[in-house]
Amino acid sequence: MNILKYFVLVLFLNFTLNAVAQNQSEIRGYYGISSYDLKSNQSLDGGASYDPETGYELGIRYILRLPNGLGLESGVGFYTGDIKITSAPMPEQTSRRERLQITSIPVLLNYRFLDYFFVNGGPVLDFQNSDHSLDSQSGMGFSLGIGINHYIRNFQMFVNPNFRHYALIPFEKENHHFKLSGLGIQFGMGYSF
Repeated sequence: MNILKYFVLVLFLNFTLNAVAQNQSEIRGYYGISSYDLKSNQSLDGGASYDPETGYELGIRYILRLPNGLGLESGVGFYTGDIKITSAPMPEQTSRRERLQITSIPVLLNYRFLDYFFVNGGPVLDFQNSDHSLDSQSGMGFSLGIGINHYIRNFQMFVNPNFRHYALIPFEKENHHFKLSGLGIQFGMGYSF
């Protein structure tokens, strides 16, 4: 009986490894631009206002291609952007800027269709690297995007507009937690192997 279990396990692993080996994997580098808002589930009268300015992202992704156009996409991305903080109107109103830096680790499902298009989405683990006076953006967020690829042999160029939401499930819960969300676009190049 143990020999039969061993034989079935070896047979299963052989078919699985052959299926994965026949599918190409991809590695991609990208640069992104984003426009985000900081939103809370409640408005606060008399509080400071937080206005994110255009942010930038740089990252690398690996896509493990699976059968039927599916793929698992992961990697690491680095976001940086300024937040303009304006105090509540008092006798005088002041404003200042703070730099926001976030490291992101996505675990996305990637679906390729019609040879050139793809959809990607899933959870993203975010870690805020900068100290600031607004709520932490560290936590579990999500990303959802659609994109287009152009292949030249094993090389590719791509554009990936996406929606991001940070700290959907924050690591540090705050009252009236302000969360970063909005639209971005990534431009990049990759290699299939």
